[in-house]
Amino acid sequence: MTIKHFFTFALLPLAIHQAFAAEAQSPADQPTAVSQESPSFLTRFMNDDNPFRINFDLGDHPSYFQVYGLVDIGLTHINHSLPESYELANNFYPYAGAKKTPRTTSRTNWVNGGWQGSRLGFKGEVAKLQAWDHDFKFIYQFEAGFNTLDMKLHDAAQTLADNSGTNANSSVSTNSSMNGELFTRQAWAGIDGGSLGKMTYGTQYNPFFEITVTYDPNGKADSFSPLGESGTVGGGGGVSENSRMKNSVKYANVYELEDHDKINYAVINQFGNSAGTSHGNGFTTQLGYESSAFGVQFAYDKFFDSVRSGVAAPGNPLANDTIAVALLNTEAALLTGRWSPTKDLKIIGGMEWYQLKPSSTPTISYHNLYDQTVFGGVATSALRPGFKQDNHVYYLGANFDFAQRVPVLAGLTTSIGFYETKADAIEGPTISTNSQGKIDTWTAMADYRFNKRFDTYVAYTTNHFSGDKYPSATTYRDVNSVGAGLRLKF
Repeated sequence: MTIKHFFTFALLPLAIHQAFAAEAQSPADQPTAVSQESPSFLTRFMNDDNPFRINFDLGDHPSYFQVYGLVDIGLTHINHSLPESYELANNFYPYAGAKKTPRTTSRTNWVNGGWQGSRLGFKGEVAKLQAWDHDFKFIYQFEAGFNTLDMKLHDAAQTLADNSGTNANSSVSTNSSMNGELFTRQAWAGIDGGSLGKMTYGTQYNPFFEITVTYDPNGKADSFSPLGESGTVGGGGGVSENSRMKNSVKYANVYELEDHDKINYAVINQFGNSAGTSHGNGFTTQLGYESSAFGVQFAYDKFFDSVRSGVAAPGNPLANDTIAVALLNTEAALLTGRWSPTKDLKIIGGMEWYQLKPSSTPTISYHNLYDQTVFGGVATSALRPGFKQDNHVYYLGANFDFAQRVPVLAGLTTSIGFYETKADAIEGPTISTNSQGKIDTWTAMADYRFNKRFDTYVAYTTNHFSGDKYPSATTYRDVNSVGAGLRLKF
């Protein structure tokens, strides 16, 4: 596989776009009155902002129902990796590193979610519900994540079970907030009170996750940005499973200032700890300011008895097809900023701190979790009393839109970013030096949007690991990946 193959794949949407455009045009020698009155499905699909939205009245209440989705398929090469896993949102994890095992080699393969994990969902509202002389809306959204290559739901817990016991290092595996549930990405409903704000309940994004979607110079790319690859640093405040908060109530509002500037704020609380609904309890708060030239967002969260799943007892045959579960208390803060000195340039950066601490409850019985058997039937604290670990993430980058200065390149954007992830030594009665490490990541991306539906991208990331946490005898110190992909949004 050569670079030529990646660019050939990336340019494939141009041919698709031309075929759609030719199909959508009416032949010159045929009447056009019918097509103007009743555009074809293909024309509507290519040109409508929301091609699968239905507006209707429910009694006297204006309503809509919309089906939406995203399909992302890429071709990726990575220099060191275990076999890919198609049950994950992104099938290779260069940011996670690679152990030196006989199964770890360079690999080139199709992946799902080079930029974004594929998804299918529906949402809607019922408007003008009057109460207290004010109009409200009933709103809802349900969203499933799936792998386009095998049409399976994202299920990180299954990858952990597949790599436990004597099956250790069989394939890429990781913990995640998506573990086989149907609407694992989002599943919530609530009330929108306009200027009074929104109140929603269900499975919802942690504000840490929502902030990093916008405040990542490389668009939170699932396979190329640390903030997209890892829920631990890209949404969970130290535990990936907290990227999506189950059994949670959220209040959010936006206050509009003059010149269209906005102040936004939110608070969300997850109720737990209950196996099968939510795991751990905690809250996140958010405060931000947005204008056309400048933006800043701050968030703080704190969780108790959070569940962090992992592979169980490598080498022990009794652990086959099980998962291990650890408990943690976490505290985290995130500060991000955006500056647009010109319309075509954005400079984006941020810093995150999170601290891992012993859980409030030393042990909790979990015989089953995410439809997986928990090895030993119990979750225990990941840290002993009196110990803690601080972690830091810093990043800075920029993206550039060519449309402003080079009209012929309208649709082309490029981005670059540097990320530093630093794990301090675990501190307590003693200091664990082998827990200290650093990851330096460089990522560059280019994206070309053909129309409202299709775009193509190429990306490169390199990750350098250092410190006692990543010993060179057992861990590759440099893991890099290059890829190209196609993305369809509807």
